[in-house]
Parts: sequence; C-alpha cells; structure tokens
Amino acid sequence: MGTFHCPIGAASRGTTGCVDCGLCSAATKAERIAAADRMREYIRATAGTRAGVIKKIAVCGKGGVGKSTFSALLAASTVSLGYRTLVIDTDESNPSMHRRLGIGKEPEPLLSILERFSDEAAPIEAAWLDRDEIRFEDIPERLVVSRDKLSLMCSGKIDDPLIGCACTMSDLTRNLMVNYVPDEKELVITDLEAGVESFGRGMEQGVDTIIMIIEPTLDSLMVAAKVQYMSEGLGIRRIRGILNKIPDKATEKQMRALLKEHNIRYLGTMPLSSEISLSALTGAMIPEGEAYQNVKNLACLMFDEAEMDYDL
Repeated sequence: MGTFHCPIGAASRGTTGCVDCGLCSAATKAERIAAADRMREYIRATAGTRAGVIKKIAVCGKGGVGKSTFSALLAASTVSLGYRTLVIDTDESNPSMHRRLGIGKEPEPLLSILERFSDEAAPIEAAWLDRDEIRFEDIPERLVVSRDKLSLMCSGKIDDPLIGCACTMSDLTRNLMVNYVPDEKELVITDLEAGVESFGRGMEQGVDTIIMIIEPTLDSLMVAAKVQYMSEGLGIRRIRGILNKIPDKATEKQMRALLKEHNIRYLGTMPLSSEISLSALTGAMIPEGEAYQNVKNLACLMFDEAEMDYDL
C-alpha cells in the first residue's frame, strides 16, 4: 500500500522533480523535522510557482469556527459549478454533516471495513484500500451516500466509551486521501477534525489545497498560523485563509491586518449570518442564500487562480 504522496510529484527519491527534502524516507522524529524544514524552505523560496490544479481540498481550523458549515457550502457550490464532489467527514464527533449536505442518512463509516468495528453480518471488503490508485468506483457502495453529483464518506465516530482513540480511523483515512485519484471534473473536500492533530498523523499528505477557517479570536488566528506552518512542512503550496462569522467591517479590517502580519494569504470573508446560525440549530440543509453565493464566488476565485474550468 502506498502511504506517502510526494508533494512535488516525484515518483521516488532522486528522480525527476525531487528536491531531496527527505520527507519520503524520514524514519525518526529528528529526520522528519529536518525534512519538513527543508520542504518549508523550498516552498518559500519558490513562492511564485503555480500550485497546480485543485483536486483535493482540506478544510482546517480551530474547533467551532465553522469548518463543517463551510465544507458543506463549498461542496454544494462546486457541484453547481459542474464538478462531482466527494466530501470526506473525518471529524469523529460531528454528527450532522449528511444533514448539512441535504443527504438523508449517514454512510457506513470507513472504520467498518475492519471486522471488529463492523455491525453487519457481512463485513465490507477491504482490499480496495490497498491499491496505490483508488478511484470513486472502487469504493464499496455501503461507504458512500449520494445526492446527484454530491457524495459523502465518513471516517467514523466515537459513539461509545472505551471504543479506543481515533488513530485507526486516521490511518485508514490517510491512506484513502493519499491514494485517491479524482477523475477529471471531480473534487474531494475533506472536513478535518479541529486543531492540528491531523497534521501529526499525516492526514494532509495527499491534498493540494488547504483552506483555513478563521473566526475573530486570537486563538483561531494562532491555530491558522500553525496550520500554515504545518502545511508548508508537508509541501502544500496553496494555503488560504477565510474569515468567518465577521460581525462588521471594523473587525474584518483588523483581522485582515493580522492575517498580513502572520503572512496568511487571504481569500475572502464570511459575514456573521443568522441564516446559517438557524440552519445549524435545526440541523437542516444549508439554504442557497447569501452565504451559499458568497462561498460559490470564493470557489470561483480559487479556480481562476488555478486556471480551472467551471460551468456557470
């Protein structure tokens, strides 16, 4: 099973495109830190280099900033722009992503491919996850629920005491994210757990775009700065900050100044929305109102930067 995705696109160490960072061969903590530092230096030295086509997006940020809401809005927006979009919910405590997407039920979790976590008499076949290139059609039907061109997968949830930590879920999901190969006009959006723990597990190795959701608090800003630092260490070029739950222009101005101070590239702002708050309270599908159109515009900005095609 392939478990490392070279962010520069080299087939193996020493081949064309390799920058000799050592990420692929690092075996100790010291080697991993040194490799990440070399990759970070390379990313910053070649900052003007285009990041390439957007295929796999990870949505990150502090707990409660609105990652799941933004992920759902972005998924709906990209479908409307002509893409088939797969959402991967990796937050083991979030119970409502399927509702936010307007999908009637949750899929069976990826964790259920392991027999000890399966509730079904017939365990889900797991060999597909060992492939170095995984396509949408390879994923067992029980692990995916869909509405038109919008699909949802779930890593797993911590539903009972003593079930164990989330590490097993993370290992399975990391392999899926690294080895999944989206087809043309297909996108993957991964709604990550809060904070930076997922980076310690290497969950983001396979993504090409990081979106950091930042609310107007210092803690949220500091987590975003840490996410950017971690992302650069993995070789990810496209890292963008989105301000969320912004109550007024004065707050937006101050937050944008702080983003600049921390060298966080700003993509856009999501104003504080009673429409979104009400849908979050009821667990309803997010309506196609002002917030939806705002996120759709932000998606178009990202695609234009990456020179991608979309249908309006």
